[in-house]
Amino acid sequence: MGRFSNGGSIKSSLTLSDFTLRNHKKGITALQTIKMASVSKVPVLLSGDSDGLFVIWDLVTKRPVTCTQIEDHPHIIAFQWVDSTVLSVLCKDSMLRMFKLEASALLSTDLVIGEPQSNKRTDLQWAQIYEMPVNTLNFANFIMDSQVESKDGKDDESYRLICCHTNDSEAIDIFQIMQDPKSKLQRPFNNINFPNFLKKQDLLETFNVPKDSKFGIIMKLARLNDIVFLGFENGYIIGFTTTFDEELQKGVAYLIHISNDHYPNPILNMCVSGDELYSCSTDSFITKHKFSINRLTRPAAEYIKDDTLLIKCSSTLRVSEPSRIDLPLKNISQIDVITDDYLVVSNWSGKTIVINVHTSEVLKTFVKTKNNVVANDSSIGDLTNGNNSNTESSSKSNNYKVGSMIGLKSFDVQSDGLKLGELRRIKTLAKFSWCIIGYDDGTIKLNRL
Repeated sequence: MGRFSNGGSIKSSLTLSDFTLRNHKKGITALQTIKMASVSKVPVLLSGDSDGLFVIWDLVTKRPVTCTQIEDHPHIIAFQWVDSTVLSVLCKDSMLRMFKLEASALLSTDLVIGEPQSNKRTDLQWAQIYEMPVNTLNFANFIMDSQVESKDGKDDESYRLICCHTNDSEAIDIFQIMQDPKSKLQRPFNNINFPNFLKKQDLLETFNVPKDSKFGIIMKLARLNDIVFLGFENGYIIGFTTTFDEELQKGVAYLIHISNDHYPNPILNMCVSGDELYSCSTDSFITKHKFSINRLTRPAAEYIKDDTLLIKCSSTLRVSEPSRIDLPLKNISQIDVITDDYLVVSNWSGKTIVINVHTSEVLKTFVKTKNNVVANDSSIGDLTNGNNSNTESSSKSNNYKVGSMIGLKSFDVQSDGLKLGELRRIKTLAKFSWCIIGYDDGTIKLNRL
């Protein structure tokens, strides 16, 4: 199924409070930050677009570090760091690719002017190490992590992949990808279908699922420690973990959470902060699910179990009652955590707001309009100002759509080995929190909070 292989100019005219990165010609579809010691002393930004291009950005110099174009230019749906040097990328061509960041003897290319430019540090390039076909009919994201098993005194590293089932987007598969090219791809969990489990065990009424309702496809996946959450098209969220069943002598999926706060609207996004899961949909609120992990995962007195589907749950499991955060906008497509107190959310019309999770107060509003005459591309203002603070215009939005959005929390800086000028530039970035927004015109805007 899978196979291993061997293998912009910067807008500088803005104020010090924000800046824009321009290197993508197509719309931004994915953004992530990560701390990479081999690249920078501060977190770097990774961006991907609908043309199969992904770029690592140095946020201090505001320049690209390395740039990779995937062959045949597939639309990037999502990517995830497996560790600081391995990246997994899921594309609309139904392929999941894994890349490893390696040092290169070649000179880097200045992507702003398109000419070779020497660099004092070792230059880096991506090498594709693996690829496999994956179901992307519903454009859901995926979850991948690294696992280490000790055998015969040696540590064998592998990767666990959780994604939609090959033929059924209502179910999931869990793969194990061995790092050794000679090893085969394994699928320890095949076609794990929680909606089917609830129907077969006559649990629909228990979990307030209307008999004529269908869960639909899986829209989003999220992970909190060892718990994986599936957000469905009908608004239900199911949380599970995997465990070994002594009676069956097999691994089973252990259903430990179910919620229906967004029913019947689809789950559009989820994110995790500490022991909390946030979810959003087409409605005008965010749902906050708070968990006690030990309480969720502790053994139950009695189980409801399906030996054929390899799924079980506690006989006392019931629908959770999460809390809501009301917002002055709806159709929320993007959500991410900045700090323990603040979330950043974006909607279909291209509006992005930063809110206080405790008070629902809007701290900042960001909009990038297509009309230069009425452009509001600054971090000043919020949706509570003006005559239409609590409603959205019914007319067609003139804003650029948000393709991806993340928050970057302020961080501490280690001054060891830094020159005075370099330290000053790093501190300018580090002392603030940022809202990073990627738009469908290929630009990435960093807004200081």
